[in-house]
Amino acid sequence: MENILIDTSGWIDFFRHRTGRIGDIVSASLENESAYLTGVIQAELLHGARGKKEVEQLSVLFKTVPCLPVIEDDWLVAGRLLHRLKSAGTTVPLTDALIAVIAGRHTMNVLTLDKHFRHLPVNCVL
Repeated sequence: MENILIDTSGWIDFFRHRTGRIGDIVSASLENESAYLTGVIQAELLHGARGKKEVEQLSVLFKTVPCLPVIEDDWLVAGRLLHRLKSAGTTVPLTDALIAVIAGRHTMNVLTLDKHFRHLPVNCVL
């Protein structure tokens, strides 16, 4: 299985349902050690955590799943990308653009349910 950057929406769906298409992909990625995170996704997950139990679950996840670093150039590439999209009339959150840039730099697909990724230059699963 190829390495995959699992977006916040993919992790949320996995934790809520654990079965079905997303759950199966996340489970297989975890089993094959091909699942990845990045700091933006970690921050989004912690921001949405509902209570101490979920924060503890996330802590275990963060210790287990490798985290791709953000490098200085990622910010510039994301900014240019957002500028081009905005000039064309499309608004995408900075976080999604940054995730797409990081995935692209690592030649990874993004597992997401987020429709914003349709506008971003990254291969998405679902």
